[in-house]
Amino acid sequence: MPSGRLKALAVSQIKKIYRQMTMIDQNDLLSIQGILRSITCERFHDIWELAKAGNTAELNSEDRKLARIMLQHREEYHNQFEFADVMAEHDFIPGQETNPFLHIILHQIIENQLEQRDPIQVYQFYLSMRKKNSDHHEAIHLVSIIFVHFLFDSLKDQKPFDNTGHVNTLIKLKDKKPEKIMAAMEMD
Repeated sequence: MPSGRLKALAVSQIKKIYRQMTMIDQNDLLSIQGILRSITCERFHDIWELAKAGNTAELNSEDRKLARIMLQHREEYHNQFEFADVMAEHDFIPGQETNPFLHIILHQIIENQLEQRDPIQVYQFYLSMRKKNSDHHEAIHLVSIIFVHFLFDSLKDQKPFDNTGHVNTLIKLKDKKPEKIMAAMEMD
């Protein structure tokens, strides 16, 4: 059950969304996207503040997972997490800077796949990388490299996610050395 603080925050955000949506042209999808980005960044900031204070008990299980992952990345992304609530307008330039929020979400997606063993090939690939001396964090990144390849193809081409291709690539690459995964994906 969410705490009173989180309920008040949710109500406040809903009111903010309503006020912002009534002030914009309903046909302006970019404005709606901006509002959603703002809310997402504010959510990350709220989770970060609770994580820093060690008050994650009031978060739901997915947000607790995000908090844990954010804390694991505090050295890399401390400033972005600190100022997440005001970063909604910032566009991260692919290839030049890492979007820390996307990075954290990808970690969460892969960890969920591992926990659920769905697809099982993610878990098998992860175990294979761990047996080849990758630590947990590196193994998550290696799984992510493969996942992101298929996710971005899906988004770019506006087509369904290629589950079969994803699974087949995990199977094909699980016997490779961790340091060879990135090169193998670039050749694909």
